[in-house]
Amino acid sequence: MRTALRAGAIPGSRVAVGLVLLAWVLSGGIARAQTFRTISDGLTVGHFVLYPSVAFEYTDDDNVFYGSRELPGGQIIKSGVRIIRPRILMDLPFRANRVRWVYSPVYRDYTSKSFDQTQRFSHFFDFEATHLGPVLTMRAADHLVLGTVELGEVDRGGEAVFGTTPFRSDTTEGEVTLNMGARNGLSFLPLYTSVKFDDSKSASFLSYTRKQVELRFQHAVSLPTLLYGFCSLDDTQQEREQVLFGNVSYGARTVGVGLRRTLNQEVVTSLNAGYKVIDFTGGSKSNFTGPVFDANATWQLGDATVLAMAAGHQAYQSFYVNNNYYVDTEVRLHMTHQIGHNVFWDSSIAFTNNHYADELDISVTPETPPSQDLNADGRIDAYESLQPSVGRRRRDHVYHAEIGAGWQITRTLRLFIGYNSDRRRSNVEQLVSGQIIDPFDYSVNRVLFRLEAGWQ
Repeated sequence: MRTALRAGAIPGSRVAVGLVLLAWVLSGGIARAQTFRTISDGLTVGHFVLYPSVAFEYTDDDNVFYGSRELPGGQIIKSGVRIIRPRILMDLPFRANRVRWVYSPVYRDYTSKSFDQTQRFSHFFDFEATHLGPVLTMRAADHLVLGTVELGEVDRGGEAVFGTTPFRSDTTEGEVTLNMGARNGLSFLPLYTSVKFDDSKSASFLSYTRKQVELRFQHAVSLPTLLYGFCSLDDTQQEREQVLFGNVSYGARTVGVGLRRTLNQEVVTSLNAGYKVIDFTGGSKSNFTGPVFDANATWQLGDATVLAMAAGHQAYQSFYVNNNYYVDTEVRLHMTHQIGHNVFWDSSIAFTNNHYADELDISVTPETPPSQDLNADGRIDAYESLQPSVGRRRRDHVYHAEIGAGWQITRTLRLFIGYNSDRRRSNVEQLVSGQIIDPFDYSVNRVLFRLEAGWQ
């Protein structure tokens, strides 16, 4: 059975603090500690502006595979993790337009010999082009990942947590806005995502394709405040193994309103709330209907301290046994405080609550071939160890905390030291080697050292 079952800124610089918070908000979380970024002019090469950098990291991780803390002794793998992360960002500004390319490979090596690491490199490619015009404003972007353990790229709700199967994730998006006078505009936003795993049978997650289109009507209430109404259509095709529950696809419809307020030209406080309907084809008979939202806000608590808060409530497609979806609710807090000219400390906490739609059912279905129930007891053989949880709806509670400190050694050299911890508690019981354990209950503690050099 698969484990997952299915830079110191200038004191008082609001611009530097704003850049940090905007990057944190757009990243959607606090998975790793952030540092102040030096505002740099980069390196000018012809018409291009280059921002080369490299980061060296060492992490001491006491549970690299997110193994259940209830497993018998010796099955939790501890390891040091060595990472080299070069990065090159290239800007090409011209008139009211801009083109940006980013390439960042990641070399990752584990010190433990307890498992065979088949792929040490991951690759991240980003492209963005924007055009600002009096009538039309356009943006096109692409985000490509060739990775292994970076499942957060394709699993926003944290269902799978960890895996080692190589995968490719490619998200292409666009935005075209027709300016209708000084205050109003009409925007069209298409999005396409494709996720493919090299070996679907050994993957911790599933391949899928997603197509979405969104239409917005926006109104500028004031110069820094934008209000909009939106509707979107979403179609996702999941490649679930036919031999168990069949492939599951869905169509989704969302209507809602949004508010975006820009402060100091850099920090964005926003709210996006709506009502969503998801109709599934295949799998269980459960469909989702209910409210969804994403919100974030930042507060400048003096010249040296910034507090950011983010919250979300979303429904995500699931691949856990017979479930079609689960509802993810998150709250995140992040505080950064600058000490003197070159030192800062950084802390954050987060809580995630995942509720699954259906009671666990391991009974054979019309799509289940006889070879998956060799003892003819009406239960799928691969899931019989979950018998203690049959009839129970899965619930997961995840806690995250971290703290760290950074030092801007020189204009292009930064040091960060931090600690972070993850805890997940679940209500699932599974029979393993004659013992009943929770396979989704884990604890992870990490100590991180990072040295960054270059332009950011």
